[in-house]
Amino acid sequence: PAEDGFFLKGTNLLDWTQSPDVALYFANDMRVGEGAIYICDATATGKTLQVIPVAEILDKMREIGNSGTPLGAPLLFCPPRQILNPRPKNQQAVYFAQMDLRYDLETIWRLREAELENETILFKLVLPAGSEATTREYLIEKGISRAFIFPDEQIVA
Repeated sequence: PAEDGFFLKGTNLLDWTQSPDVALYFANDMRVGEGAIYICDATATGKTLQVIPVAEILDKMREIGNSGTPLGAPLLFCPPRQILNPRPKNQQAVYFAQMDLRYDLETIWRLREAELENETILFKLVLPAGSEATTREYLIEKGISRAFIFPDEQIVA
């Protein structure tokens, strides 16, 4: 990364899941007290699903970002090749690229919602304090454990 000349240091990709149980696992992991799951209606975000190769998008981002111009709306990536990797496969991973780093993702989507008529992009589901143990039991019954979420850790062990 230090050699590629990219205007960002680190990553602007946020990993999400298409699985409510996986989302619940991450929201409940080491939770003490209230927690939350954010649910995105990607169809309400507009044309954000990317179908061109990620490398081409990164090249465009590099060109625009190096000029100092804001990059626009968050982009959604559903990388089909990662299905071969057990971790993203089990986690049912999708990725949002946060394009305008002046705002957090929730703020951008709330601003976009204000422009739309009868559309909600982002929902926040609050997990009440005191539900941690019941949630863990539910996840165990569904087979959603650390070993399922991170199968590559089992291979190394």
